[in-house]
Amino acid sequence: MSKLAGNSATGLKITELFDSFRAFFVLPVVIGVVAALSSNPDLFLPVFFLNVLLVFGLLGREKPRIRVELSAEPQKVKVGEEFVLRAKVSVRGGFGIILVKLPPHPGTEAAQALRLLEGTNVHLFFKGFRPLNKTLEIRFQALKKGEYFLRKAEYVYYNVFGAIRPISGAVETASSVTVLPQIAFTKMNPKLRQREIVPRAPRTKVGPPSTDFSYIREYLPGDPFKFINWKASARLNELMVNEYEREGSRTVILVVDRGSNMLIGTNVENALEYAVPLAATLARSFIRSGASVGLYGLPPEPQVYPSTGEEQFLRILRKLIALRVKEGFSKAGSELRLARIINVGRPFLVFITNLESRMDALRVAYFLRRLNVWGVVVDVVPDNLPLRYMLQKSITLPWTVSRQEYYRLLPKRFRVVSWDPAYESLGNAVVKVYSAMRGPL
Repeated sequence: MSKLAGNSATGLKITELFDSFRAFFVLPVVIGVVAALSSNPDLFLPVFFLNVLLVFGLLGREKPRIRVELSAEPQKVKVGEEFVLRAKVSVRGGFGIILVKLPPHPGTEAAQALRLLEGTNVHLFFKGFRPLNKTLEIRFQALKKGEYFLRKAEYVYYNVFGAIRPISGAVETASSVTVLPQIAFTKMNPKLRQREIVPRAPRTKVGPPSTDFSYIREYLPGDPFKFINWKASARLNELMVNEYEREGSRTVILVVDRGSNMLIGTNVENALEYAVPLAATLARSFIRSGASVGLYGLPPEPQVYPSTGEEQFLRILRKLIALRVKEGFSKAGSELRLARIINVGRPFLVFITNLESRMDALRVAYFLRRLNVWGVVVDVVPDNLPLRYMLQKSITLPWTVSRQEYYRLLPKRFRVVSWDPAYESLGNAVVKVYSAMRGPL
C-alpha cells in the first residue's frame, strides 16, 4: 500500500509539472513563433510578459519555510485577568498568499477558557520575493483556571499563479499560559480548637506522639510495633494500635469533591471552578496561621500530605490548578483507604462539595461517617450561575432550592455551610467557614 501511495504522489507531481510547463512555456513559444512568421512586432510584447510570468511561476513553485514563535505576557494570570499573546511569523521562500491560524484553535479546551478581546488569530499575508516578517499581538481574558499549552500554528499556502496545489501544514510552538484561581486575602485568622499540646518551641510539621492516649485504630503499614494494642487485636481479630495525641501544629485536611455533580453550571462557572479558589484561599490562610495543611480529592486524587510553609501552599496550588472531575466510579475501597489516612492525625476537615441531590448527600455521608474527625462541609450551590451568565449581571431576586433535608443526612460532627457564588463573594464564603469553626461541635 505504501508503494502505491508513493507512485500516486509521484504521478501527481508529474501532472502538476506538466500543467505548469504547458501554461508558462508552451504558450509563449507558440506566440513567439507566430510573431516571427507574421513579422508583427506587436506580438513580441505579450511574449515578454508571458516569459516574466513564467519566471514568477517557477519561483512560486518553491515551498515556503514558515516559522512561528509565540509568547504570552505575562505567563501567569488569575481568572478574570488579561494577557497578550505575541506571535512572530517568519516566511522564507514561496511566492503567493499564506493563511496563518494561531492558537487557540476552535474546539480545544484553551479556546473555551480564553476569551478573545482584541485582535484575531487568523491572518492573511502576501509573500513576495523578499522574506516576510510580521509581529502580531492578540489580547485574551482568562476565564477558567488551568495550564494551557499553545503548541501548534496552522497555515495554508496558495501559489499566486496556481502552479501548484495549496500546501497546508502546521508549525510546532512552545508556549503556555497558566491561569491561577482567584484567592481572597483576608485579615482574619482561623481559630482552630487545639486538641494537641502546643509547645513553646518552633512547631513541627506533624509532631511526635506524646504520652496522652487518644483512641484505638486499625494498624497501618509503618506504625511502630510498640503501639500495638494486643488485647484489642485479640478481641477484634485484627491488628489494632493505640493512637496518642501529637505535639505540634494543628492539622487541617481539605477535601474537594470530584464527582460529576461538580460540573453543574456553565463550562467556566460551575461548582468545581468555585471550589478551587475557596480551597486555595483556605489553604493559604491556614498555613499562614501555622497549621499543617493537606489536600485530597474524592475520589482520592490528588493527594498532598499535610505539611507547613509556603512551599506546601505552592504544592497545593499546583494540584488545584490541574484538578478535574473524575468520570465514573472510583475503585472499591479507595474512599476507605483515604479515610484511614485522614484518621491518623485526627485533623480538622473542610469538605467542599455540591449536594445537588439526595444521592450526592448519601455518598458524602457514607464517606464522612468513616472519619474520626470533626469539621465543616461547604455546599457550593451553582443553581443561579447559568442565569447570571446569560444575563451578564447580578440578579436582584435570588432563588435556591432548600437543601436542609440533605444536610440532615450528614453526621452531626460536621457543620454545613451553604455558599451561592452567584450572589456571595469568595470572602463571604471564607468568613462562613471561619464562623462555623468557632462554634462548639
